[in-house]
Amino acid sequence: MKRIHLFIALLAAAPAFANDIDPLGLERRAGVSATSRAQVVAELRAAQAAGQLSSGEIGVAFTSEPSTKTRAQVVAETLEAARLGVLASRGDIAPVIATPAQERQIELAGLRARGYTAEK
Repeated sequence: MKRIHLFIALLAAAPAFANDIDPLGLERRAGVSATSRAQVVAELRAAQAAGQLSSGEIGVAFTSEPSTKTRAQVVAETLEAARLGVLASRGDIAPVIATPAQERQIELAGLRARGYTAEK
């Protein structure tokens, strides 16, 4: 009877022990550094002064170019791509590449959403 209780206790404790595996020893080295914060700041300032880093490169969010497409155009292109089956779903390993004809159909759907008509 005692063996059964011991076995059940070990099974119940197994998930707690299984989560404590660190084969590379990263937890021991996580906060250890050979340089102090002051040295790191001094190295950063020296790199900025030498022109290796711009002064605003750290801590500044990068902005992209403003979009030239309207929301309706993006929605229309996304719906057309989904209809053609070129949108990758979650879990796909390889990206789905549209053919030139499919890309043209997606582009035309976006232009129709902006009010342009496709004339041949």
